[in-house]
Amino acid sequence: MPDDMEGTTELTGFASWEITEEPQSLNHPLRVSPHGPRTGLKRRWNLMKLQPTSCEISGHSSFQVSDSESNGLAFMFLAWSYILCVFLLEEQRIPVIYEDAAAPSGDETPTSNEFIVDLGDASNEEYRWWSTLLSPGQGWKATRFGHPVWAVSFTGNVKFKITYQRSASQPSGEIEEIKPPTSKEAAEFLSRFASLYNLESQAVLGLAMALIVPLHQNMSSTIHIPKPHLAKPSTVSLTSIIDKEFRNLSYYMALSSNPTFVASALWSVFWEPEVDCNLVTPWFDPIIDVLLPLIEDENLEMVGHMLALRRPGVAPLWYGLLACGTTETVLAIVPYLKTLNTRVPTKLMPEVAVWTDSPQSFMDLTGSGPYLQGSQISRADAWRLRHECCNAWKDGAHFRYLPTTPFRPFGSINGNELEVVVRKHLECSRHQWTYKGFTWVLRTNVTLLHEPRVLTTPWTDFEEDSVIQPPRRESVDPNYEPDHAASQRAVGDMFRWAATEMEASGKHIYSHPWVDINSHFVQAEKAKKRGNKGMMRLSELLMERVKEWNENREDDETVVGAGEV
Repeated sequence: MPDDMEGTTELTGFASWEITEEPQSLNHPLRVSPHGPRTGLKRRWNLMKLQPTSCEISGHSSFQVSDSESNGLAFMFLAWSYILCVFLLEEQRIPVIYEDAAAPSGDETPTSNEFIVDLGDASNEEYRWWSTLLSPGQGWKATRFGHPVWAVSFTGNVKFKITYQRSASQPSGEIEEIKPPTSKEAAEFLSRFASLYNLESQAVLGLAMALIVPLHQNMSSTIHIPKPHLAKPSTVSLTSIIDKEFRNLSYYMALSSNPTFVASALWSVFWEPEVDCNLVTPWFDPIIDVLLPLIEDENLEMVGHMLALRRPGVAPLWYGLLACGTTETVLAIVPYLKTLNTRVPTKLMPEVAVWTDSPQSFMDLTGSGPYLQGSQISRADAWRLRHECCNAWKDGAHFRYLPTTPFRPFGSINGNELEVVVRKHLECSRHQWTYKGFTWVLRTNVTLLHEPRVLTTPWTDFEEDSVIQPPRRESVDPNYEPDHAASQRAVGDMFRWAATEMEASGKHIYSHPWVDINSHFVQAEKAKKRGNKGMMRLSELLMERVKEWNENREDDETVVGAGEV
């Protein structure tokens, strides 16, 4: 996050890329066009919300950790949520206060439905803090601007009783006079608690759970924290992982605070580079067969293991999401795989792909070999070049925006059918874009570039490892009849994105019902009347050009069959 955030309640910024080595002509001495730096879309999102996100203790203790007898994810989650919130408020220069005048008493006789949490030799400040976190409600608040996006409110469906032995070095004083700890002090309290119950290995998962809170808020979900179980080990070891993660919070928070960033990273696990947009349904259906029973049985830990193995770069986010129970986001997985439609706020975010080292679409990859194969160029390469050259010609502004589907278009076109400004790059060696950094736009309109902490590398291995093996004939279900809903959505989105520059040889695609450009015109007109500018970012002039193009198709053009699309 930016360094100067006093009074800031929202973040604004954009990513940028550059070509470190200018592409060379494959047919010397043909001169190729140089490329300047490329900037991404400007992002803007809120850091505050009106109400904290509701959370409660689940009825079962999931996500067990083999190296500890305890399950302390509930405590890790609540503590990290506080630390993230106060870390932000400190950067904003906003004070934090306790809501209640006094902490719950630890002297009452426990009842059968209480969960006792023994802090051991602890300070009054530590006792007051844990008592606040484990009491119904939020227990603390910022003095202005509402609640940070990581704030949670505990429903109190389980009653906790906090006990401690006050340290002899502690001065006597009233508990109600104690102020909330700083983020650094809270991290130290958490570290000591983790040492006391051998919870260090659970600290990272607890942090991942807290980082997903903004997405849960966006989806109006109640978080279900695993039921705790505490057992003190025979020896207490000092922890280091919490302090290490605390030093990285600013980077985690930049990703976590925007629900669309997180959702784009999560949903990238379902995309595969070698799958064309017309084959999405056959790709997704076997995934549904595996995931649906696990989700219905609430075996979310197994779901987490499977998705983590598939995309290690986003594994912490998936574990963090699934450890929060069967939330609205989890329930949205299978409907998305069936239709490619979801209310989860997921979009293609190339900067997030870099941050998580997990590409999200064919547009994130460079491809391999010459752009031209004979006289043909694949549509995937052609559309990458259009996106890269979007500022080079007047009608290219639309291609600044990425397609809404990650799956690549099928087929190839003749290189001569490309726009002149794009055609200049057909003889280039592959364009290798390197992430330059993220530029924050501060309230004073001053820009601040944050360079990447590690050097980014092209995803060549990722692309090469994507090899789809067709199933053996004997393993194919003879009764399998896909409904193609996801494929239809992918094809329609992909080809409508390229409508303004559709090559002459591909015009017939627009008569296919999966694309149905005429229906799209009707929807666009309705969206225009409603004032919805997000349906398709095309000027009226470009839309008229596409309409004319569509109406003037030659009568003898053949219609692409469903098997081809």
